[in-house]
Amino acid sequence: MSDKFYILSIDGGGFRGAYSAYLLKRMEDAWNIDWLAQFNLFAGTSTGAIIAAGLAHGQSASSLYNLYAEHGQSIFRKRWFARLDIGGFSSLIASRYSSKKLRSYLHDVFGDTQLKDIPVPLIIPSVDIGGGRVHVFKSAYDPEFHRDPKVPVADAVMASCSAPTYFDPYVVDHYPLTDGGLWANNPAFVAAIEAKRRLGVDLCDLRILSIGTGKSETCYGSTAGWFCNTFCGWGIATRWRRQQFINLILNLQAESSHNMLNLLFQTKDKREPEQLLRINFASDKPLSMDDPRKLSDWTREADQDFTHKGHKIKEFLAL
Repeated sequence: MSDKFYILSIDGGGFRGAYSAYLLKRMEDAWNIDWLAQFNLFAGTSTGAIIAAGLAHGQSASSLYNLYAEHGQSIFRKRWFARLDIGGFSSLIASRYSSKKLRSYLHDVFGDTQLKDIPVPLIIPSVDIGGGRVHVFKSAYDPEFHRDPKVPVADAVMASCSAPTYFDPYVVDHYPLTDGGLWANNPAFVAAIEAKRRLGVDLCDLRILSIGTGKSETCYGSTAGWFCNTFCGWGIATRWRRQQFINLILNLQAESSHNMLNLLFQTKDKREPEQLLRINFASDKPLSMDDPRKLSDWTREADQDFTHKGHKIKEFLAL
């Protein structure tokens, strides 16, 4: 491995994390990557936190992909009132899914492992909705940071996964926490600043592999249709629509983070190697965050990206 500081950053995106996990599985199968030896820091938000924390814990990408393939249906099983829902109104009074299954599977993956037991720097963004503040879980790499060492990894990941209206907020050490995607759906920028500020890494030595979970090129479209345009206001249950609204927030944040990193790494010398490689797919259709029936779609996208961009990833990682 070179003397560069490699960061693996993985976006949030619900069940679309199957795309990220399968892409990493393809890399693992092709190049026999030792994740703990290859990367110096792992960062993941929401579904990306499952994968980033899993790799930092020593899990294989293949086993993490299996979590989506084998358990996606039970994790994203709607509560009874959501199954009877008409027009999305159940989301006005309760979260769509129970957290119990996801919490159980996360415990199967991480056991009682605490953040202090993770052998490499790990960053998991979340949100403290009680105090209205960002909340970043960290493994024990920063000697000045004393809040998180005894927090179970499964709890930190669960907090970051608790997307509003999908899962209830998750309480960790009396903090009511929710999805880190509200402010850092793409955690690459957070990871870069943390590496420089807390680990003393020069910006010129950073190399960030940033993996997305798909981006829809259409969100609301140019028209909502005659009926909606005539009779419907812009309410959550009408024209904003819960899923599209949350996707819009996540997409904008991920794009903003990527743009800020590009500015941070901007250099006048074009001969310098790239410091940021972003792998993501785009769709001209809305992308669901919670539909396990899309598993084959997300794995197909990952297959295509590995086929067409695998050589760039390999070169970027100096494999």
